[in-house]
Amino acid sequence: MAKRAKYKPETYYQEVVRKYISKKCGCAAVRELNFGGPKFDVVGFSPDAEEFLIVECKRTLRAVGVGQTFGQIIAYKAMIYDAGETFLDAFHKKLVKGGISNIRFWAHAARFVDAGKIPVRFYVALLDGACERPGILQLIKRDLPEVGIIRVTTHDHCREYIESLGKKDHQLCEASRVEIPISMPVRNELKAVLEHKKSKPTAYALAAKFDSKITGLRNRHVRTVRRRSHGIVYRAGENFAALWPRQNHVTIQVKRNGRWKPYKVEKPSQLGRVLRAVKESLARLD
Repeated sequence: MAKRAKYKPETYYQEVVRKYISKKCGCAAVRELNFGGPKFDVVGFSPDAEEFLIVECKRTLRAVGVGQTFGQIIAYKAMIYDAGETFLDAFHKKLVKGGISNIRFWAHAARFVDAGKIPVRFYVALLDGACERPGILQLIKRDLPEVGIIRVTTHDHCREYIESLGKKDHQLCEASRVEIPISMPVRNELKAVLEHKKSKPTAYALAAKFDSKITGLRNRHVRTVRRRSHGIVYRAGENFAALWPRQNHVTIQVKRNGRWKPYKVEKPSQLGRVLRAVKESLARLD
């Protein structure tokens, strides 16, 4: 009777993959990143490409197990969407704990938070035996075409191709870059205004980000007052700003020299300049 192949623990394969992406992509990479849910097996960050590489590693050979490995990527996306800033903070702490200090990670993280999205390439790492039926992988990739595949050989080498009919299929293993938006928690006070105005997703996200940034100012105590169901007024001492959500955009006002100056914001790229103006206004001495 033939002996059953012995496989090492998943942590071993995680380390194989971590070393591979570190060398191939110039990543600062860590294993088992935990920030309030299932652990991310391998997470790397490439400062040159300004993107994360996230890999789910499994030693399963069964078709259902391979499908579940791809399915875990969906859970990862949801976790990053729900707690993007926590994900960035946890990764930074893991780098510090591991003594990895060759990149200025927070300079990149600050840009992601400001943009409201995190760029990622997702992969699954599978053993040779799990890749012997390319048809299964092709079927799964129809639903998740952006997820790449890293094949770990019996000699612990990583390959980004599957052998099919005597040919190397690189395309099947390619990963596409996706940008995951960072969800902003919405205060009940603001939520009531947004619902009354029937704000659409873009306006909703703009209002949530503005409100989060202003109420989180550290140098001033900011008080907020809801103006019926129409908007939110922010006050720091004798300085004021206001947020008026609409269906497809938000209008932000800053009070300077006794006059209100309005800004119409329709997309995230316009919000940075307005936030700076509001912060400067609220930070002025009374």
